[in-house]
Parts: sequence; C-alpha cells; structure tokens
Amino acid sequence: MSESSRAFGTADRRATAPEADWPVDRPAYETLAAAVQGEGSRWNVPGVAAAVLHHASTEATSAGLTSLTVKRPVTDDTIFQIGSISKVFTATLVMQLVDEGLLDLDEPVLSYIPDLPLADIAAREAITLRHLLSHGAGFEGDRFIDYGRGDDALSRAVAAFDTLRQWTTPGELFSYNNAGFYLVGRIVEIVTGTTFETAITDRLLTPLGLRTAVFFAEDAIELDHAVGHRIKHREAGHTIAEGYSLPRHVNAAGGIITSTRELLRFASLHIGDGEIDGTRLLAAQSARAMREPHLDAGPSRGSYGIGWAIRDAGGFRIVSHGGATRGFRAQLTVVPERSFAIAILTNGEPGSRAIQEIEAWALQEYLGSSAPEPEIIELPKKKLNAFAGTYLRHDGRFTIERAGHQLQVTYVSVDEESGEEEEPEIFQLDPIGPRHFRFTGGRNHGAIADFIDLNGPDGAPRHLFRSGGRLAERDGATAPTSEKRAKGKRAGKVSGT
Repeated sequence: MSESSRAFGTADRRATAPEADWPVDRPAYETLAAAVQGEGSRWNVPGVAAAVLHHASTEATSAGLTSLTVKRPVTDDTIFQIGSISKVFTATLVMQLVDEGLLDLDEPVLSYIPDLPLADIAAREAITLRHLLSHGAGFEGDRFIDYGRGDDALSRAVAAFDTLRQWTTPGELFSYNNAGFYLVGRIVEIVTGTTFETAITDRLLTPLGLRTAVFFAEDAIELDHAVGHRIKHREAGHTIAEGYSLPRHVNAAGGIITSTRELLRFASLHIGDGEIDGTRLLAAQSARAMREPHLDAGPSRGSYGIGWAIRDAGGFRIVSHGGATRGFRAQLTVVPERSFAIAILTNGEPGSRAIQEIEAWALQEYLGSSAPEPEIIELPKKKLNAFAGTYLRHDGRFTIERAGHQLQVTYVSVDEESGEEEEPEIFQLDPIGPRHFRFTGGRNHGAIADFIDLNGPDGAPRHLFRSGGRLAERDGATAPTSEKRAKGKRAGKVSGT
C-alpha cells in the first residue's frame, strides 16, 4: 500500500517554534502514514520516506518536500543518501568474497596489502577484516579529506593511513571507524581487480535488482532525488546543505544513494539468510554470521557484528544501522526471525529525532516490542566532578563540567585540514549509570555517551569520552563545575581548564 506524498506545510513558520511548544510525547498514531506525517512535522523535517516489510507485505509512505527550494514532493521512490547503512552493503559484499574463498575474515590485512602504512607497527600486523568490519581496529576512523574522483581515490586515502592515531589495541574496544571501511573497500578492489563501485554493483546491487542505487551525484540527478538540509538555529530555519557529493573514497563507508523500497529489497536478502526470490547471493551461514556479536559496542549500540549493530529486545534479535551525511539522516532496522524490516530516510538534520520516534512506533505497532527509556539516576557531585575536563580528538574538543546533577558538554568542531573552529554547541548529559550518560534535549536527544578508563602502552592511565562511538581523550586537566565558573566570573577571575 502506498500513500501519496504530502508537503508538511510552511517550514519557515515551524522553524521559529520553540522546542518547548512541541509535543513532548509521541501521539498514538494508527497508521504508518500518520506516524511519518506527524513525526516529520513535529520535528520540522523537510521530507521523510518510510517503508515497512512484514511477512512479505510491503507498506510505503512519504511526506514533505525533496527540497525547500524546488518544492517537489517526496515520493515512495525518491532516493536519499543513506550514509553508513552502506557499511552493511559493503560487509555483505565482503561475505560474498569470503564464500568464494577470495577473502578470510581472520587473515591479517597485511596479507592483502603488504605495504599497509599504519603508525602503530604492532596494530599493523594484527588487524584483520573482522576487526575492520566490527569497528575494532582501534585507529582513528574519521577522515574526510578529499583524495579526488579518480579510480585511485581509495589507494590514495589508504596511503595516508600512517598519520591516523592508534587509539586502542585491535579488538580491545569498539570505536566507530569510517576509515576502517575505506580499507575494506581497498581490499575489495585488490582481490576483485576492479573499482569498489564496480565490484559491489556487479556482485550485489544488480543481482538484487536495485535499479536506483547509485554512488555519484551525476547519476542521482537523473532520478527523483532529495537534497539535504541543515538547521543550526531554529529561528533561522533550514538551509540547503553545501556540497552534495561525498569524497569518492568514502563510498565503501557511506556513499550509497537509494530509496526506502530498495532498502527493503536489501533487507529481504538478510531476512532470507542470503536468498531472495529463489536466488542465493550469500551463503546462509555467512548471512547469519553477520548477525552474531563480535564486539561490545557500548551502551548506545548493544554490540556489533559484521556490518550490523545488534541488540536483543522483546525476545528477538534486532539488527540495524543508521546513516548521517550532509543534511541527511537514515535508518534501516531488521528483525529477521519476525520477517520484519523498516527503512526510514529523511533530508534534514532533525530527521534523527523523527526516525527514533517512527522506528519505536513501528516496533510496537507491528511486533509489540517497546524499549523502556533508561532511568535517570543521581550521582554524587564528587563522581560527576571526576569526569570534568577537556577531551580532545583531531576534529573536535569537548569541554565537560558539572552543572548541578548533570554534566554540561561544550563541543567545538575543528576542521581537520584548516584547523578552523565552528561555533560551540552546548549539550546536557543526564546520568543513567556510573559511567553512562544520556543526551537530554537538542538534536542528540536520547543518544548515549560513556566514560572509559584504560591504561596506555606505558601503563599510564588514560581517560576517554565516547560519544557517537568516537573517542576523545582528556588532556590531563579538569574543568571547573558550572557553579565554580560562575563564581569566578562574579569575582572578576578567569577560570582555567
């Protein structure tokens, strides 16, 4: 069943509405179409498309606009950037190559790239494809420097890996790693003798019958496509996200552009344990192996398998992956044992909030599964103060301080090439465990962050903050609480960190 697309109304008018005026609780929707329309409007998302597969029956719906400039309605066939959902496609391709005997998940990566440049020699010798596909390689994962559009983009990106920081020992800790999937893409090129895009198209996308799954802007522009939107301040409204195209070397990690219908087609392959329409594209044991936990992914993600994030709820296993690119937010959630999948694609940054609510509604409506909200607890001020400090990574700085019974995070994004800093953003963290915190309010509402203590190679203690799966390390000094900062200002003092 398909619902006709509808515009949400005047986006500029909604953009000025304070968050406090929006409904706090999700309404009791009766249909998927109502949920998509309602949550898209409630969170001020320009356009949303969603589709559900349940016991071989498909329901699709869409609402809003592909662009607030062009004002063309989203349809059930509109394509969006799906971001890191692409990683599950890449992992599926790798498992096909494992089935063919061309790859081995536990063989050191050096077997495929003997001249692999990594800063840490021990890690270089130890890292396997299993580490890469489960985000356990331990080296810095966010690098979006453009290495060009040529067929050598991946090889050029990997050639610069010797400048990536090795955060942890391979297999020690989950740390979200886009660069690890760049390396996977390069290995695919080496063993298939062709470009990554050609390999995945010939071996997976075309056999699946995905007619509108593309990688490049010049292909997307010929199809019914959405553009991304950013919204820094609600009062200012949305702007078109600058720069539609991602660097080519990112394709294995997040480059696919497709529709909800085609995402459900891909989900059907995994619900069928590698078989679809009587054709086997992946060995059943390989499809099931992708859904087995390999690494504890922390409180926000449960665990991580081969390409899939994994959580167990309601008596069954849920595998999923999200995606976030320039002005796009996306989600694919699959419950193979219940023959269920939902794909949600949006073209606005507040789409992450709408996606959370639509997914939660659908799991309850179709499967009777609901995840309880984590309970906020109260930690002693002394324990909260112990987390205070400035946590650094190559592309950002987190200044964390106690603010009453919460932690306050001031985040500054830093351009990795120019060193230019963006305007600070302030977030609140509520404790839900001794070291686990939930973002409250704002665009990251509901996300979970945690603090981790490790010993470095020299035995010295290291204090890490993990947010969005990424690591930042405390620089050794602690920040004052917000109360102390306020007192210092009133006394005419300058508070240090």
